[in-house]
Amino acid sequence: MQGRLSKQTPRGYQAFPWEEWESEFDRAAIRGLQHIEWVLDSHLWEENPLVSRVDYVAAVTRASGVAVRSVCADYLMDTPLTPGDHEAWAQLDRLLTSMKSIQATHLIIPFVDQSSFLGSSAGASFMASVEGLESRAASADVMVALEMDLGPSDFASLLEDLNPSVFGVNYDIGNSSSLGYDPIEELRAYGDRVSVLHIKDRLRGGESVPLGAGDADIHLVLRMLEDRKFDGITTMQAYRDTEGLSAFDSQLEELVRLISATRGESH
Repeated sequence: MQGRLSKQTPRGYQAFPWEEWESEFDRAAIRGLQHIEWVLDSHLWEENPLVSRVDYVAAVTRASGVAVRSVCADYLMDTPLTPGDHEAWAQLDRLLTSMKSIQATHLIIPFVDQSSFLGSSAGASFMASVEGLESRAASADVMVALEMDLGPSDFASLLEDLNPSVFGVNYDIGNSSSLGYDPIEELRAYGDRVSVLHIKDRLRGGESVPLGAGDADIHLVLRMLEDRKFDGITTMQAYRDTEGLSAFDSQLEELVRLISATRGESH
């Protein structure tokens, strides 16, 4: 996840890393990582390189050998799509054009925090905008991965009304753990729709912690997805601190250990 290969900045836990975004691609390449998930937030949206300098972004990815396969549209938490908001749809069109230019295939839309379906107007706005979103994403060959804080049955019910060739799930292990959801129930309900996996650990009802230090059963989720022959995008959206790379490297070691153990069990 963009920002995890550099120190946390005063701008927040997840924010576009303006000063170090290019360097992160080289750091990812050294560690054998295949892709970086781009963070597009509201801060200076027009100046974000993915919007304003997409040819340069493409050059950076080619030089490093590290692709951008997914984009996390955090800005949509602040300015959700609504049918009559022409500026918001124009922004989305620009983003999808940029994604197509760099062959990014997945747009992640978070419906959490202020844009949660639970107790906000986000749900109604989304459903009113589905048709326009679907047609635009399909034209750009982009899959929309939804991140929700809905329970398993409610999320599965919502997905039944959405085109599976366009709409999938961004499953965040840590966020589900924090909400107290059972991963077995979740993946049984909509595991076949998961197209992006976020690796994270959190305490139940609490914040992110280093992988293995929280309540998320990462090993169980990996095993279940392995059994389902999951072949989507996997992104480390793990804990970060002001130390930067040392926190990432220790968690990468833990993730490699978990993956090795999972594959050993499946064989």
